[in-house]
Parts: sequence; structure tokens; C-alpha cells
Amino acid sequence: MRKILISLLFLPTLMAAENIDVTKLHVAGPYPTVKPFMTDTLDAEGKKIDLDELYMESISPTLPKKEGDYSSTVPVTLSSGEGQGEALYLASFTLQNTGFAKGKVNVKCESKHKLYIDGNEQGPDFELIPGRHEVSIKLLHKGDKSDTLRVSVETEQPVTINPDGKRYWTNADMMHGERISGVELSSGAKYARIRKSITYKGGETSGKDTFIDLTTGKEFSLDGFQYWLPKGDRYVRCYREKEGTWCYETVDIKTGEKTPIGKYRGKGHAYLTRDLKKFLVSYEEKVPEEKNKDVHQILEPDDRQPGWRNRRNYSLYDIETGITTPITKGAKNVYVAANKDASHYLISIHTDDLTERPFSFTDLLLLDAATGKVDTLVKHDGFIGSYTFSPDERYVALMGSPEALGGIGNTLPQGVTPSSYEYELFTIDLQTKEVRCLTRDFDPSVTSYKWSEQDGVIYALCEYRDQRNIYRINPKSGKAEQLSLAEPYIYGSYSLAEEKPFLAYIGEGSMSTDRCWLRDLKSGKERLLCDLNPTRLKDIQLGKCYDWNFKAERGDSIYGCYYLPPFFDETKQYPMLVYYYGGCSPVGRVLDSYYNYQEWAAMGYVVYVIQPSGCSGFGQEFASRHVNAYGDYTADDIIQGTKQFCREHPFVNEKKIGCMGASYGGFMTMYLQTQTDIFAAAMSHAGISNPASYWGFGYWGYSYSTTSAAHSYPWNNMELYSGHAPLFNADKVKTPILFMHGGADTNVPINESIQMFTALKILGRETAFITVEGENHHILDYNKRIRWHDSIMAWFARWLQDDPTWWNTMYPEKNLK
Repeated sequence: MRKILISLLFLPTLMAAENIDVTKLHVAGPYPTVKPFMTDTLDAEGKKIDLDELYMESISPTLPKKEGDYSSTVPVTLSSGEGQGEALYLASFTLQNTGFAKGKVNVKCESKHKLYIDGNEQGPDFELIPGRHEVSIKLLHKGDKSDTLRVSVETEQPVTINPDGKRYWTNADMMHGERISGVELSSGAKYARIRKSITYKGGETSGKDTFIDLTTGKEFSLDGFQYWLPKGDRYVRCYREKEGTWCYETVDIKTGEKTPIGKYRGKGHAYLTRDLKKFLVSYEEKVPEEKNKDVHQILEPDDRQPGWRNRRNYSLYDIETGITTPITKGAKNVYVAANKDASHYLISIHTDDLTERPFSFTDLLLLDAATGKVDTLVKHDGFIGSYTFSPDERYVALMGSPEALGGIGNTLPQGVTPSSYEYELFTIDLQTKEVRCLTRDFDPSVTSYKWSEQDGVIYALCEYRDQRNIYRINPKSGKAEQLSLAEPYIYGSYSLAEEKPFLAYIGEGSMSTDRCWLRDLKSGKERLLCDLNPTRLKDIQLGKCYDWNFKAERGDSIYGCYYLPPFFDETKQYPMLVYYYGGCSPVGRVLDSYYNYQEWAAMGYVVYVIQPSGCSGFGQEFASRHVNAYGDYTADDIIQGTKQFCREHPFVNEKKIGCMGASYGGFMTMYLQTQTDIFAAAMSHAGISNPASYWGFGYWGYSYSTTSAAHSYPWNNMELYSGHAPLFNADKVKTPILFMHGGADTNVPINESIQMFTALKILGRETAFITVEGENHHILDYNKRIRWHDSIMAWFARWLQDDPTWWNTMYPEKNLK
């Protein structure tokens, strides 16, 4: 058998329909056939056993390449070897396409053979989504006479046979494989727990925990881990003893010694207090359902939501005495946070009042468990969020929008309403009741925070432009310092050791995937704990990502970035996709995005991601442009930015520009087409076409509108609700728009797409509408998500790359007029 190193040749890209020979094949074999001991000539179903089929199944179409395989020019000679009679071969080559490709693999040989693409058996005709594909041919040669194998590929779309170099990033790369989902440090920073999630091809998922000894670097596993103890490098283990009974114990990692804590067998969810002496228990009391489920009363707009009538209350279970003491009871929803020994509680009470913006209000109370004394810290405030005790329990830290706590964090002039999605950080002195806003003059928007037990300062994760970083905020002076971290975009799961100055965090960038780091907060030195890049990005070439900002006509800078195809040639022109925020957060500059910029670039697009007016992370004034605007400012920025980008970058084909967005971004997609004709195609996922119908129909339409349309209603501001509605301006739309929508969307109901689609159909405009049945605001079902994604890219291929093949293959024309 010949032992030759594999040598794959790069063949020219096909630009028109032709039948091109594959000139090199990777060949494994010959493998001898082994006849099994036959107990019968028929199988269990009474069918004659086909030995040829049995032999063919003995080798996998994805057989790993190994020493002894060889690379052969075509034609390949097949023989069974002297005295063998039969032999198996596996011949393969790779095929790469940056767009959808439809065609045929022609296999010419006398030997029995089967064709596989990416491990799946199929006939000669193929339909391939963009990517690099392994084409394999199983062959069964018989007889003494040799045979020859020739292979060719016939297609009208550009493909590359046996490409050199690395492959490009695809949707499958983003959907599959490992991701780091969390990290927790032990109190003494001797150990770390790293949580991972794994998605397999086909949609199956799993999770796994990895524990690391930070001194030796050794990895190990722990059984029943719940969380690290606040003192020492021990952890709490939990296991179920019998139905309804949960047992808790502490475990010393070094010695393995287990110390029982107690058992809980009551209702609700139990959480150990920090002193390990009690369980704080939350439980829901379900209001009896309506007797007639088919015809029943809706009490409030939110009563449409499952579980809205349920009420949450709390109790305290003493492990030593076995006595349960109620903490709250009543018809109002509450949340409770206990201090270290459960002697004091922060209790938030939530009430609704639809006659007053923002319709939902919170009272924050401090309860002394021993005396029953209650101090009211916050009264009837609709703008506060999460809260926690300081380590010394003298202060409370809480998040809220600039209007929270009487507006002490508001920097905007009178008459300008802040965005409720721009978050500040506040403290309340429990002795003096002094309230302070620590981030009043701080442009980044706070997304979460942790008050350090070790050094007494607050570490806040903040949005800042298209990045997320951790800031160290001094609660006394309010001074904020950005930590210089190894990753530009930090995820929400970060951890502080309670007894040592260490921080663990997870992050990624536009050209890198998840990494987990350990940072010494005193020295600033960092150490890599886990890196998924060597496996997830192995043999992948990404496109370059660059900053690009411009000065808007109103005078301020609008930030953004752009991605280039990995095969970029500045002498050529490329179509461009423009993407912008939905909701109110800026678009993160990350590789693993639900909307996959690197993948779009790999399909031959320049991708421009803009951060227009109205998103958080740029300061209060910038975020306030989302309020009572419904497209104003934001559309100006997108249009001006797109035009300016084209003027400065001649490699963009300005006649082939597409735009897309989701939710509020879907609204912007529709609205933009009523304001400009610079786009050749557009896609709106779950977009709002009529703010008035969304306001009254969506689960959160009226509450979201307390920001997007503060103090404005369909009856007092018709210009905002109808003048800015794409539906009421549908006759101005000339751009082909694709509408995508989950059929079970409770956030932005599907009628928002239906009515705009109907309007454009009546107007005779180019449009398409695809519903994803059973899916809500986000498309999460594995198979539906793939088809949803492919539909979007097929739409843009049709209009921006002048190739309707993908779209017509997915949605062949029906003669139903």
C-alpha cells in the first residue's frame, strides 16, 4: 500500500455552469471484506441479506485521515489485491462555497459506490449552504480486473474544489460546540468552578462543570456542588435523600470531610443563609383558576400573562429548631433579601397603577426580624431595580434609571425624559438615610454589580459603547476606574473571591471566542484559566474588524465598526449589510452573536454595525433620543452613516446595500424604507409596524412605551403613533422587505408583520412574509432557527448578490394567484 502525505490542490473558483473534474482525491484503502458467520440467508424482516450493503457499512464516510492513506491524481485505480476478490475504498475531497450552491457530483466507475456529503448519504444532486463540505465516496471493488474512478462537480454557483488554507466561520460554528457559561471563585481563591454548555449537531445540549486547583492548575470534579462557602475553601453539597427531602452539607476539598448542615422538606425554593443556620424560603401562592377557562375575565393587561395572578411570599426555616417563621404574607408580590444572619431583610413590594407612569411601582423596606420594626427606604418608585446589602450592612446598593429616587441621578435638562434602559448605581445609608448616585456623571450604563467583601468597593459590569467592561467604583467618593481586562466584552457571570483580592471573568471579542481569566486585583496581573479558541477556531480564518465612526450632521460622533470578508480584495466591490440595535442596548462587538456578523462577511458581504442614537452605554443624553422618537435621530444616523461609509470605502457597491434588525430594530428596518431609497433589500424580524397596535396588544407594549413614548398615548400624540408608523407610510416603501416573525410572539405580536406585509401586497411592492410557528420573540428551536437563518441569508442573496437560487430552492414559486 502506498504511504503518501495528503496533498490537496486549489482549483479555480467556478463562475458559471460547467462540469469540472476533481483532479485530486484523498484515498483510504484498500480494506479487505470479511464475511460474517451466516446463521440465515434472511434478516429479521424476512428480507434477503445483502452482503455488499453489509460490507459498505463497515467503514464510516467520515473515517479520520491517517498514515497509510494517500493522495491520488484522478483517475484513481481501484483493485482488490492479489487473491482478495473484494476490497473497500473511501475516496474524498473538499468543496467550499461562500454562497448557496446547487449542483451535482458525478461519479464514474464500475464498482458499486455510495456518495456522502458531510457524512450524510445522498444521491448525486446536492444543495449546500455556505461552508466547507467533505464529499466522500464509498466504493466496493470486486474481481481481479482493476477499475478507475473519476469525479466531477457540476454547478452554476461559485465553488472551490480542495481549497488551500483555513475555512470560514459559519452559522453551524456559532450554534455548535462548547461555550463558557459561568465562573465562581472559592472564598480563598484557591479553587475555581467553570461552567460550560455544549450544543451538539442535531440540537442536543448538555452541561459540565470543571473545577481547577488554582495553585497546581490541576482539574478535578465535585459531586453535588451548589456553591462556595463565604469563608474558607469549602463548598455546599446538596443531594436528594428521598422525594421532597433535600440534604445539605459542607465539604472540605482537601480532606473530603463532610459536615451536615440540615435538611429541608417543605414547599417552595429554599436558600441557605450565609451563617448556614436557616433557610430563606420563597413560595408562590396560586390563585384559583377561573371556573370557565373558555370565557373568563381579564383583570389587567398583564393578566394575559401566565402566572400573573400568582403571589410570592417568604418564610424562614430554622434548621436547629425546625420552626418555620413567616416573613411576608399578603396579596402583593414581594422579593426578600436577607443579611448574613437573617436578622434584617430588604423587602420590595410591587404594585401596579395604570393611571400613572411607569405603571409599576416598588416600595423598598428594611425589616428588623427581632423587633418587627420597618423602615421605608424607597416609596412608590417605578424606576429602581436590583438591590443588595453592603458587606458591613450599613448601606444598600441598588440599580435604577436616572429618574429613580427622585431623579438625583438625572443629568438632563428639564423637559427631557431619560431612557429607563440607561442604568445608574445608587447607595442608601441605612443610618442617615442619605441617598447618593455614584454614577451620575458616568457615561457607561450599569448592567450588574457586586460589592466586594474583600476591599469594600463595588465592581460594576457596564455597557460602554459596543463593549462591556468591569469598573471599580469607590462607594465613598464615587470615583470609577475601568479595569484594563484582557477581553473587550465581558459576560454577566464574573466572580469575586471573598477573602482574597481576585476576580474571575469570561469574555470574548469580534475575532475571538470565550476565554476565562483570573485577575489579581492588587497587581493587575491576569492568568488564563480556560480558552476555547484553540478548539472552536481551529483551522478557521475570520474577517478583519475595524472601528469606523463619523460625525453626524447634528455634530456628535456616531460609533460603529465594520467586518470585511476573510477573502477581501480591496480592488473589488462587495455588497454590504447594515445592522443596528433592537431594544435599547448597543450591539456588542462579539464573535458569538445571534446575528452573526463574521458569517455574513464570510458570505461575501461587508458588514457595517452602527450604534445610532437612542441606545444605552453612551450617556444619558444619547440614550434619551430613544424617548418619544420612534425613528427620529436613529434613522438619521443610520442613513447618514451608510452614505458616509460608502463615500469613504469604494469597495462597497452602493447599489447593493441591505439592512436588517429585530424588535425595535425591526421597526427601524420598516421605518427606514419610508425615509430613504438607499437600501436594495431589507429584513425585519418581529418588528413594530404600528406603535399604537403594539402598545395595546403586546404583553409589554404599554409598559415598554413608558420609555419609547413617555407620557404619550394614541389619544394625545397621534403624530408619534401614526405619523411615525411604517404602516401609515407604507406607500413610501420601494425596497423589497422580508418579514420574519415567531407565530407565538407575545412581546411583539405577529400582527405587526402581517399588517405591513398586507399593506405592501396591496401596493404591489416586492415583499415576503415567513412565520416560524410555535416560536416566541426569539427563535430558539434548533431546526426552526436554522431555517429562519437560512431564509434571511437567501433573501439577501437574491437581492444583493443577484442569485435567487437559495430562495427559490427554499420557497419555490406557487401558481396560486
